[in-house]
Amino acid sequence: MDTTTVTDIRSPTRMHEDTQRLVNLFLVGNMKVVGPRGEDILLRNRKTRAILAVLSLVDGNRVSRNRLTGLLWDRLDDAQARMNLRHSLSELNRFVNGRVPNLIEIDRESVRLNTELCRIDPFAPATHFERLLDDLDGISSSFDDWLATERVKFEDLTRTSLERDLQRLVEEDAAPELQAAGARKLINFDPTHEGAVRCLMTSFVKMGDRAQAIREYERCRQALQSNVDLAPSQETVALYEAIRLAASSRSAAALREPSFLADVDELKPRELVAGHSATHGAGYQPSIAVLPFSYLSVEARHDYAAEGLVEDLIESLSHVPGFFVISRLSTLAFRDQHRLPQEVGELLDVRYVLSGSMRVVSDRLRLTVELTDTHSGVVLWSSKLNEQFFDMLEVQNRLAEAIVARVAPHLRSAEVERVRIKRPEHQDAYDLLLRGQENMHNPARAVFETAGTLFGAAIEREPHNAMALAWKAYWHVLRVGQGWSTDPVHDTSEADHFAARAVECGTRESMAFAVQGHVAAYLHKDFNAAVERFETALRINPNSARAWLWNAAAHAWMGKGAQAVEKVHRAMALSPYDPLIYAYSGVAGMAYLADGQYARAMEFALRCMHESRTYTTAHKVLILALVLAGREVDAQAPLHQLLLLEPEFTVQQFRRRSPACAGPLGDLYCEALARAGVPASFESTLLTQAPLEV
Repeated sequence: MDTTTVTDIRSPTRMHEDTQRLVNLFLVGNMKVVGPRGEDILLRNRKTRAILAVLSLVDGNRVSRNRLTGLLWDRLDDAQARMNLRHSLSELNRFVNGRVPNLIEIDRESVRLNTELCRIDPFAPATHFERLLDDLDGISSSFDDWLATERVKFEDLTRTSLERDLQRLVEEDAAPELQAAGARKLINFDPTHEGAVRCLMTSFVKMGDRAQAIREYERCRQALQSNVDLAPSQETVALYEAIRLAASSRSAAALREPSFLADVDELKPRELVAGHSATHGAGYQPSIAVLPFSYLSVEARHDYAAEGLVEDLIESLSHVPGFFVISRLSTLAFRDQHRLPQEVGELLDVRYVLSGSMRVVSDRLRLTVELTDTHSGVVLWSSKLNEQFFDMLEVQNRLAEAIVARVAPHLRSAEVERVRIKRPEHQDAYDLLLRGQENMHNPARAVFETAGTLFGAAIEREPHNAMALAWKAYWHVLRVGQGWSTDPVHDTSEADHFAARAVECGTRESMAFAVQGHVAAYLHKDFNAAVERFETALRINPNSARAWLWNAAAHAWMGKGAQAVEKVHRAMALSPYDPLIYAYSGVAGMAYLADGQYARAMEFALRCMHESRTYTTAHKVLILALVLAGREVDAQAPLHQLLLLEPEFTVQQFRRRSPACAGPLGDLYCEALARAGVPASFESTLLTQAPLEV
């Protein structure tokens, strides 16, 4: 592709909505051709689509017939290859030129695409990142070689475009929210792009969120390690250290302030904390104990740090959903004792143990940490950390967050693997619930659907398991929300049924009331009933992350953006390691959208799309934010992706189904979707299919 021509095609004049574009050619992801009335032009023959793809990527130049036969029929003799080419060109002429005359110019020697009569998506501003022509691999060896080269060109062009956009925002000293959104786009495309990471870190510092800036550094470090086996550059590390130094100026009291849950844990009788049943009865949760860390230094001036680190680890682990954390008082008995993990597991009745040692030499802290399965004695994860510190309390708090961020995925993976290797007939309600949760988080629709069966099996084994009933209700809500329900009325009825049963069976289960509130808000648009249920859930457990999350969503639908933003940040702070993290990003996008902060809404929508490519809420938030920010053209690519995920999505459907349409923002959102190009109704969408070629 010639970049000069591409730049011309991307110019505002060319992209303006009033410019005539009779046909849209989507080449990013699976190839799609959309006709002048919005109808799909389905070319079933892959090689016919491949010809159109080649013509689309040569800037309107002619391509010889010899070139096309060499690319697509490289193993056939010349006569057979030319005959096959004539069949494909005949299909193009019938189904494409039949709708838009002269779009494809065909003569005896060559073929050409008239680019004045179409729009080609690789040249549109990038808001999602998939491979070029993802469904055309394996057509022929020659075509695969050509496609690999075009993909490299496309990726280089996309990266250059995103870098240029971000550089412009920096040079214009744009608002940090806008710079963060621009940097997030580039990081979604290339997670190892350190320039974008530094810009994002700096933007978060300007927005007063140093903790998020440090988390972005950690994500970058992990991406570099896993993708290219490199450490961050000196420039990135220097920025990270500077942010840490600034953060260390906070008072020690603020760093050490105990959480409400920690205070409660300290006061619980030992039998309520350590007497956790090893059998998987109702309410079972996998348990973990943090043993006192060994302090190996000769100097005694920092011996308190090991105890402080254990306290911080226990507090941070309490935010990992689905795990029971043994209190510090229960593990003190193991200080200075050398016991095997199996013995500790038996004495404390826990499945996992986190242990370690600490050594301080001058201004450097050396830490060794291990996570062990007490049943098998296998070390699931271990790490050696070597940190320079300026403030012991600061480094202690930061190390606790870093360790839990690494331990949490291993804990969940260990539980999933434990259930996976169990024979189905031996799986109890908790095992089935865990499998259902895991499948529910899977972006593939087919896997998601199996979650409902697993929750149902868990309920059969334990009919009064409030958690299983609540998750079954939530599965029905999400099924409707994703547009995957074949019968929304039935799914709504089932969600009501299981949510009511969850409340009846778990009068002290916060999740039950939170789900019932979410059902009321999302499926019935009854915000008063929803808020009442959320308040009940939070009285039972003030640290219920999902109650705060769905409470935030309800306030966003009610048009109370500022309150929604406050509540969703509370939810994210309470559950930073939730496997459902994409939903938190999606609701954050909704909250900022309702508050009129469109740049931040885009940033969270893009983050959500990176975390889950099939969560349609993110696509809708991104489209709405782009249109309401005056960037209607940029909304075309995410709209295309949304309609691939939810083909029957229309403005009429959104108005009928979205809870936002029961609030003051409904008309605004519907008008924005219409301006983006969402069909008004399903009946107005014309679908044309070509006959299947034998």
